[in-house]
Order: sequence, then structure tokens, then C-alpha cells
Amino acid sequence: MSTHHRWFRSGSYSLLAHLDLPETQNALSGAVIVPPFGWEDVCSYRPLRALASSLAQNGIPTLRFDLPGTGDSSGSALDSNLVASWIQSVEDAVSELTAATGITRISVIGVRLGAMLALAASRVKGDLVLWAASATGRALLRELRAFRNMEATEHAADEVLPPPPVAGLEIAGFLLNPETQSALEALDTSNLPPMPGRRVLLLSRDDFPHDAKLVRSLEQAGCALTARTGVGYTAMMGLPHEAVPPVESGEIIVEFLQAGIADNQNDLPSAKEAIPASSFEHGVIETICLLTTAAGTIFSILTEPPAGSLRSDWCLLFLNSGGVRHIGSNRMWVEAARRWATLGIPSLRMDFHKVGESDGDPNLSVESLYQDDLVQQLGSAIANLRMRLDSHRFLAIGLCSGAYAAFQGALHNPAIRGAILLNPRLFFWDPAVDQRRLNRRVVTGLGDASDWLRLARGEIQPDRLKEAARVVFQKLLRNGHSNNREPQIPREAMARAWSTVERFGTRLTLVFAAGEPLLQEMEEEGQLPPATNPLIRCVRVQKVGHTFRSLWAQKQAQEIIDREIDLILHTDRPSDRPNFHLAQPFSSNFAGT
Repeated sequence: MSTHHRWFRSGSYSLLAHLDLPETQNALSGAVIVPPFGWEDVCSYRPLRALASSLAQNGIPTLRFDLPGTGDSSGSALDSNLVASWIQSVEDAVSELTAATGITRISVIGVRLGAMLALAASRVKGDLVLWAASATGRALLRELRAFRNMEATEHAADEVLPPPPVAGLEIAGFLLNPETQSALEALDTSNLPPMPGRRVLLLSRDDFPHDAKLVRSLEQAGCALTARTGVGYTAMMGLPHEAVPPVESGEIIVEFLQAGIADNQNDLPSAKEAIPASSFEHGVIETICLLTTAAGTIFSILTEPPAGSLRSDWCLLFLNSGGVRHIGSNRMWVEAARRWATLGIPSLRMDFHKVGESDGDPNLSVESLYQDDLVQQLGSAIANLRMRLDSHRFLAIGLCSGAYAAFQGALHNPAIRGAILLNPRLFFWDPAVDQRRLNRRVVTGLGDASDWLRLARGEIQPDRLKEAARVVFQKLLRNGHSNNREPQIPREAMARAWSTVERFGTRLTLVFAAGEPLLQEMEEEGQLPPATNPLIRCVRVQKVGHTFRSLWAQKQAQEIIDREIDLILHTDRPSDRPNFHLAQPFSSNFAGT
């Protein structure tokens, strides 16, 4: 099979889609995958990509896409009539797949919110696969609120948090504005139109029972209903770097779809030429870029200023945050890229291998997020951009593992003249760093409430905790106290790094939230950046969480990014260049008034 990336229009929106096509010229039918909402979309992105690939390999061309106001598509969570636009986008995605392949028999596979949207799309007449569907939007919202409330316990009880910058329901940093909530609450399957004989596959969340009300509604509508256990749902919704493709449920879906079209085969023409670029608000242009490397294809999106406008020779590089695809944590990279393009600064947001749309094994690991080949991939992207844009200076921006990649890239590539590192976990890969940090927490009795929560959720395995206690106890017996511990940061490597940054003249901004372990280790071990180097800045912010997930934390992160980009561009600019800088205080979709 092969994958073709394209933009298509749905109402006033530009939507990014990915079309997986089989090699065979004898197509059975087509399928559209409608994603879930918010954090569930982020986690399941790579597994659903693998599902689409499996469908294509079984002769079913499959289209995946980002809903309006999500992912790489245009719009924002503050848009009005968003639910209606989501429903229309499902219908338009079906039309897009038909236009691209000539296939008229299209099935729709919806996951969670996507399942409800698929049911509500009246113009869609093909088979339906509804995975983890709810009978009502109210039931879905109830579960989302429960998740929101559980997430709130990550903060200490006595901690005063800033109010949300906008009204609405915030779940894991994703917003449902009041109008969108009302529209979702109005979704109800109790009055489905007659659908005599329409084939519907209902998949549960692993062994979780099907929604009985939804089952009754589908049966009363006359559907040919098949209810199966959706094995692998929980694993598919794991953390982005741990989520596992739903192989067994994928086989069930393939079997179901093939059974419905055994007597309805038609030839598959070559896919019509994809649209590689699209225009956005304020004339910003985004182009799909594929970079071929020895390890496979790197997927990226180039964001450029409006045609004919003045542009800088700088280019911003937005790097993956762990296993989160190129949109960035809570879509922050999309907003930042388009905002700076209006000011004349192009940017590239890219997926490293094994992440998002780039090639590689679908299963990631923490170790694979911190390998040396990230520097080579970054170098290949820079070389390509130099030829394409005539850009000579690059500013890398990364969060968590993306900050590590930006730091290492700055040490190895002088073309990276600036880097903004948000909450890096480490500067040099060390597979034992987390275990040593856990050892220290055991000494202090797991004093942080978030540690107990992680333990309860299974993120800290009991055997690791037991091993940590054993190691610490032995050291206490041997040393008599806990201050004699091995350093977390290699001193010589860190000294060489600071020297390299100074020699290259790289402007480096370190951004640490309160409680970040790496900052604490730098302070305790005396390895803060040298005060004699004015090119290195260290910015400290309140306890915003490691990934700046909350809306108010996102706002703060965007303000810091804008300020630091403006500072780096302003202080490292030849005098004959135009004066590019942020003309107004930052104002994003979530900044309020």
C-alpha cells in the first residue's frame, strides 16, 4: 500500500487528510476513519494510522482526516457551529474519498466522538463501524467531565490555580466551548431515522458492555447489527509513545467490511492528484513536505507567510513532544507556526521517525525518543529547507524529548542559531535517569502528591518502587545519609556543551516549570548555565505541569515562546535585514480579552 497526503475543503475549512491505497487495482470498497476528540485523538493517532494501513493492505482504500478546528485543519475550538461542521466534514470526507478513487461504496469507522458524528452524518449511506460509541452526547460529556475531574487531582489540594482563560469545558487541555457543549448534549440516538438492513458493527471498549440504549436504537431503526468486543481499545488509548495498534479488532473490522461487499467489487483507478498545499487565515500557506532519508520518509508541514509578503531568512523548527505528532502538545505548534507566518517567519513542524505520519515501527519507546539519529533527521530537514526557502538561520523549539532534540541539534549543527527548550527531561540520554530519580523520591517518602497518583494509575510499577527502596536502603546503610549520591548530569559533557553553545554563538533559552527534576539537579550539582554567557537564558515559571497541558498553562507557554523568539530574532539580526518582531502582545485562541 502507499499513503497520499492531501488537503480538502469542507465548508469554510481546509482539512488535512491521509489516503492509504492498496497496490491491487481491484478494490472492494473504501473506508473513512473519523477520529475521537482531544487527548484520545492524540493517543490513538498512530494506532489508527496502523489500522488504516491494515485496511489498505486488505484491499480497502482508507482516508483519515482531522476534524475542523483540530489537528492540522483550519479553525479553532472557539468557532461557532462546530458540531455541525464536524458532521459535515464526515460527509465531505466520504465525498473526497469517492473523488480520489472513484469508489462509491464507502464505509465509515468512527471512534468515540467520531462514532456519534458518523451516525449523525445523514448523507453517509454505507456500512458503519461504531467503536466505543455512546447513545447520547450527554453521556459522552459526562465521561469527559469525569476524566477532567480525575485529572484535576494531579495538583496539590492547597495549590491555587489560575482561572481558565476562556469559558467552556476543558478536558486534558482541549476545549469544548459552551455552544459546542450544548450541541453535543443535543445529540441523541433515540430517534434514529429508519435504516432497514444497514450494516452496523458495534465495538465495545475491551470488555466494557455496549451501551444498551444505543443497541435498542439501532435495532429499532432496522439495522443489521453485529455487536463484538473491541479488543485492544485501552492499549490503543495509551500514552502516545506507548499506544498499541488494535490488531485483533482490526481483523474484525476487515472481516466485517469485506463480508458486506463480496458481490460489489469495482476497479480502482489511480488516485487523483493530491492537493499538497492550502491557504489559511491571513493568507498563510501550508504545504505538505516529505523528506526521504535512509531510515524512511519524514513527514512535515511547511508554514509560509502570505505570497508576496516580506519574509525573514530565519526558519522555525517545531519538534515532537514525545510521541505526540507534529501539531505539538495541545496543538500549540500549529497555533505558533501560523501566528509567526503572518509576521514573515516560515516554520516547519516535523515528525521524527516512528512518530505521527513518518515511517517506522508503530511501537515507540522512551529510549527511541532520545537517540542520536534525531540529530541526523534534524540536519536533513535543515538541508532541505536551505534549498527550498534559502533560509540560513534556524530556531529549534521543543518540549520534553523535543527539547532534548533541539539541544543536541544546536550542539551539532551551527545552522541552528537559537533554541527554546521547554521542560527538558535530560540533556544527555541516560537509561537509568528515571530510576535514580525514583530512588530519591523514595528517600523523601514520595512527598509529591503527583507521585502517589502515578503509582495508583500504574505509571510507577510496584516492582520499580520496591527496587528503588532496596537500592536507597543499601546506600543509607553504606553512607549513613542520602547526600552522597551519584550526579545525574555528566559534568564534563555539560561543560563541553556550554562551551560549544558559546563558540557557535547559539542563543539558548531554557524554560523550566517549578518542580522539574532536571532544574533541581542542575541547581544541586552546580551545573546551571555559566553566568558569563549572555546568550543563555533560564526562564522559570510556576507549576504548570510538564507539558503545559491546561489552557492557562498553554497561554503562558505561548507567551514565553513568542517573547523568546522575538528576543532571539531581534538580537541576532544583520542590520540590513527587515526588523521582524512581534508587534503586539501575544493573543491566541485561548488568550481571552
